[in-house]
Amino acid sequence: MRRNILAAIMGLCGAVVAHAGPEPVILNNAENRYKWAVSLESAQMFNIDNNPNRYFFLTQMLSLDYEPFRALSLGPVRVRTQVRSTFFAAAIFNGPESFYLGWGPQLRFLIPIGDSPWSFFMGGGGGIGYADAHPSDKQDRGLGQCLTFIVLASGGIRYDISERWSVWTGIMWHHLSNANLSEPNKQNIGPDELGIVSGAALSF
Repeated sequence: MRRNILAAIMGLCGAVVAHAGPEPVILNNAENRYKWAVSLESAQMFNIDNNPNRYFFLTQMLSLDYEPFRALSLGPVRVRTQVRSTFFAAAIFNGPESFYLGWGPQLRFLIPIGDSPWSFFMGGGGGIGYADAHPSDKQDRGLGQCLTFIVLASGGIRYDISERWSVWTGIMWHHLSNANLSEPNKQNIGPDELGIVSGAALSF
């Protein structure tokens, strides 16, 4: 009788301890995960075309990200979608211009790797901005005018440190152009850049 009572007490204590202990969090399976995030990215972009200026961009991006949909399941693969509102600020080297400021919408797709905190990302978008170009200077071979458009794409790998914090690194490409609006007065020479991008996000 005493043994039965002791066993019952030990079983009850074990259940209480198990219930009170922290439960493991599988970040990529959480349906109630945070939908909003603020992210900051930095990219070092090198010229990859025949642009005579051999541009180098040091680009900073501040984004407000939102996940409007539930994860899409494609067999064993789950895809999350982020809609991003991104502000760009770039220091321009080796060219007539010295900076570019802009804004644009983006889409980013996150593909979790199983139930691990790792995932692949890919996405891109476009936008509009201002560069300190010199449209009246016929000698430089810059962007042609101050109003400038940007198209970009990126991809890489991401790691969720916790439910709130994430970091990532990958490759980014972007192209700046004035969409030939400066022609025929001045040639539109839009640089193509490729480089490494790294970032971090705080979800809320």
